[in-house]
Amino acid sequence: MNTTPLFQIHEKLNAKFTEFNGWNMPLWFSSLEDEHLHVRNQVGIFDVSHMGEIEIAGDDAESFTDFIFTNNILSLKTGQARYGFICDSDAQVLDDVIVYKISNKRFFLCVNAGNKDSVYEWLFNLDHKFNIEVKNLSNFYGQLAVQGPKTIEVINKIFPKSNLVSLNKFYMTNIIDLEEKFLSSLKVKCPNGDNFLIARTGYTGEDGYEIFVPNEVISSVYEYLLESCNEIKPCGLAARDTLRIEAGFPLHGNELIKGTTPVDFNLNRFIDFKKTNFIGKEVIEKRLENKKYVFVGFMMADNSIARSGYDVLRNNTKIGFVTSGTFSPVLKKGIGFALLDYEHSQITEFEIRIRKSLKIAQKVDYPFIR
Repeated sequence: MNTTPLFQIHEKLNAKFTEFNGWNMPLWFSSLEDEHLHVRNQVGIFDVSHMGEIEIAGDDAESFTDFIFTNNILSLKTGQARYGFICDSDAQVLDDVIVYKISNKRFFLCVNAGNKDSVYEWLFNLDHKFNIEVKNLSNFYGQLAVQGPKTIEVINKIFPKSNLVSLNKFYMTNIIDLEEKFLSSLKVKCPNGDNFLIARTGYTGEDGYEIFVPNEVISSVYEYLLESCNEIKPCGLAARDTLRIEAGFPLHGNELIKGTTPVDFNLNRFIDFKKTNFIGKEVIEKRLENKKYVFVGFMMADNSIARSGYDVLRNNTKIGFVTSGTFSPVLKKGIGFALLDYEHSQITEFEIRIRKSLKIAQKVDYPFIR
C-alpha cells in the first residue's frame, strides 16, 4: 500500500489509518467530529499528497486544454483556476479536476488520487493534432489543504512575503517565503521553476488554501505550518468527507460514476455549452434532452445514517441508490445524496433500506450548510 511522505509524522501524531485508493491515509487524529467542527470554526490541515498533478505545456496548450475540458478555458486570466470535468467520448467522467492557468502555454491540473495515472494516460495517448506536451508531475509535488474561516489570517502571517492578501478565490500564485526557506535544500527542482505554489481553493466549503510543494520537503513544510500556529489542527480523510458532503461537493467514484454524465448530478454550471466543441459534448447535450436520472439531497427523518450504495425505494420498489451519506456534525442529522430514476424527480419523500429496515428520508436542498 502506498504512503505519503508524511506517514511517519502521522504515526507520531497517533493517527488512525485507512486504505483509500491504494493509499494508507490518516482517517482521523482525535475524532471525526472534533476535526470537522475545528475546520468549520477555526483552521485544519489535511495531507492530500496522494492527489495528482499534471501539466499541459506547449504552443497549443490553451486550445488543447479547452478541448479536453467541459468548462471554459479561453476566458481564464493568468493564475486563475476553474473547476470542471475531463470526459471520454461517451461523456463519462474520467475525473473532475481543477485547471489552473499558469500562462497561455502552460496549464496545471489537480486530479484525484485514484485517477491520476488513467487521466495522464488518456491525455498522453489522445489522438490529436495539437502541439503540446503532457507531463505527470505527481511524483514531484505533494499537497496540503489548509481550510477554515481563520485560514486566510493565519497563512498570511506565516507567509508575509507572498502577498496572499491580494490572492482572490480560485487563483494560484507562488509562495516566495517557502522558496527562500527551502529552495537550497531541494535535490530535484520542478522543471518549470514553480516549486512552491498556493491556490485559494478547497474541498470543505470553507475558505482556505491548497499548497503544492516538492515531496522531498513536504514533511518540513507540514511541521513548519504546525509549529507556526497552534490553531492549525491536523485532520484526516473522515472529516474531509463529511465536510465535502455538507458543502454539496461530489466525489468521483461515489458520484460521477460509470454510465452517468455530469448533467445527471446537476453540474451543468461547470459545462460551457457555448464552446464549439469539447470531448463528450454531443452525448451530454443528448442526455439533457432525454434525462435518465435526477440527483437529490436528503435528510433522514430519524437518527439513522444512510451510506453509499444503500437502496432507495418508493412503494417497495427500488428507484435509485445513495451515492454518499453521513452524519452531519453541524446539523446533527443523517444527510446525503441519492441518484434516482428521472420519473421520480418530483417526489419529496422516499425510503432507504438500512440493514433490514426501511427508513424515511426527505428530499432537501443542498449544500446542506451555507
